[in-house]
Amino acid sequence: MSEDRRSALVVGFDYYGRYLADLINEHTTWRLHYRSAGRTETARALLDTFRVDAVVSFGGPGPNAAIADLARRRNIPVVVIWAGTDVLAAQANPGLLEIIKNYGFVNVSDGPWLVEELAELGIEAAYVPVTAIEPVARITPLPREFRVLTYLPEPRRAFYGERAVYEIAAAFPEVEFHVVGRGEPNRVAPPNVRFAGYVHDMPARIDASTVLLRLPEHDGKSMLVLEALARARHVIWNYDFPSVNQASDSSQAIHAMRALYDAHREGKLEPNRPGRDYVASHFRRKQLAGRFAEVLGSAVRDRPVRRSGKRVAVSGLDLFAAQVVHELDKQPGKWHPEPLRTHSRLEVASSMLSLVNCDLWYSIGAPIGDRRLHLLARLLGKPRVIHWVGSDIAGLRASAGLQRWCRNPRVRHLAEAAWTIAELRALGINAELAPLPPRLSDARVDPLPQTFTVLFYLPRTRGDFYGRREYERLIRTLSPRNVRFFIVGGGDFYAPPRANVYRLGWRTSLARAYAESSVLVRYTAHDGLSLMTLEALAHGRHVLWTQEFPFVTRVRTYEALEQALKRLLEAHERGELQPQCEAARYIATSYSAQQCMERIAAAWDKALDHTPTRPLARVTS
Repeated sequence: MSEDRRSALVVGFDYYGRYLADLINEHTTWRLHYRSAGRTETARALLDTFRVDAVVSFGGPGPNAAIADLARRRNIPVVVIWAGTDVLAAQANPGLLEIIKNYGFVNVSDGPWLVEELAELGIEAAYVPVTAIEPVARITPLPREFRVLTYLPEPRRAFYGERAVYEIAAAFPEVEFHVVGRGEPNRVAPPNVRFAGYVHDMPARIDASTVLLRLPEHDGKSMLVLEALARARHVIWNYDFPSVNQASDSSQAIHAMRALYDAHREGKLEPNRPGRDYVASHFRRKQLAGRFAEVLGSAVRDRPVRRSGKRVAVSGLDLFAAQVVHELDKQPGKWHPEPLRTHSRLEVASSMLSLVNCDLWYSIGAPIGDRRLHLLARLLGKPRVIHWVGSDIAGLRASAGLQRWCRNPRVRHLAEAAWTIAELRALGINAELAPLPPRLSDARVDPLPQTFTVLFYLPRTRGDFYGRREYERLIRTLSPRNVRFFIVGGGDFYAPPRANVYRLGWRTSLARAYAESSVLVRYTAHDGLSLMTLEALAHGRHVLWTQEFPFVTRVRTYEALEQALKRLLEAHERGELQPQCEAARYIATSYSAQQCMERIAAAWDKALDHTPTRPLARVTS
């Protein structure tokens, strides 16, 4: 299709998706078609994906699995526009986020601060504003009475700063605060707060106000803020933005409001002309439409060439599966990965089509996975390779039927560590040693920190399995001394107020955490070959673990754990504790991602070569 007649499918946030399609269609030669999330519209969107040049998802982390997979098979780009709250949702689902990264989406953000937040999640995005506003030709004078406009929609009023708005309103009882957004009036609101509900006359509401007050927990480039500025109204917002009064909390907002209110009472408050001029210079519709059209054109021109070769369906534990797919894409070889996703019916349907087109199915930590995919694989005679990671063996022990199926000659087994191989052998299953690839690209041995620092991993689920009680006890015991604690993973735990504890939450990369840590403590009831252990050793850090491994101090009881940690602390206090440089060299030479992937790919080759019957032919799309 010629460049002047290109088209794209738009999915995602309904209001903004329609807005974007109208904007681009009005001012560029691209033709965008918006589809909503209903069943009929989703079916139409899938049909559209067969004939468009690109897909746009207004809202991260991207379109649904079926559209993403079809775009991947057609080798057309997917452009994701991150808007604000979708970044928070991505933070809460790191497994899905890691899988999505491997699709190679083009990521842009409508808010400059979101670029930094996405970078912390390992997503490289460019700032490309798409919320366009035409400033008014004639400024309406500020109203005679000082009025405040704010947006508090149900059911997310708390997220949009309801408590702060009521506190500020109580500080100005003589001022009317007008709340727009779906929902009934709140009886606990101060009497000067008026609830208008959902409105269709927002420009008139803005003109009738003096100030827009916006204090959400998190925000993107607010269209309402731009509209208020375009109409020369004053804005109090908790983000740094030209011609806006920034207020990070209610006390700062009250201070900013007081200055505006006093100036208004004295007759000195003028319309916010600098705000209107800034919007006029940077956010006109034609200007922003042209910039986004350039993004679409670049995405089409720069899309990578789809590789040929054997295809492997990859499924299982999200973080591990995503890392394998990432390494395959980074080190192109004769195997091309197709990630399988099974969290919804649509994902399963798309994954079934992907499985049909693959030569082999490789799963990590989930021997059966989705039963519909399992049945399809058996019907097609797909060879299987199962990678055991440790915790999944408990389920295997409990199921005699699963054990019988795993002994099928069509199924080949891999395990990360020698002790996992021994556990499988006791169940009559033979496995080959093949570690999963750790993330060592950013590994370097830095000096140990001046403050003795302990790093823990505690996920959001199964906290006790991962040592929560032992970690809480360690923190209580060592907090009187000069010890710092880092906890990654987002799990809940108790720490006394005096403890020097940093809750780092989920992190895509732990390179900085390793660099600022002295020792990694991993106290699990059962474990495979911990990738965090390999990564910590690659950074030259000390490791206390419940498993036997080179350069690791094994600790089987809490008492042994506490004593080992105290010995390291005492060595640190004497100035004798140094990085484990030899451990870093050992990991670099024995567990490089390339070596790990070569072992895994060799197992795929063997499984394909020893399959009694060949799989059915692929289905082209």
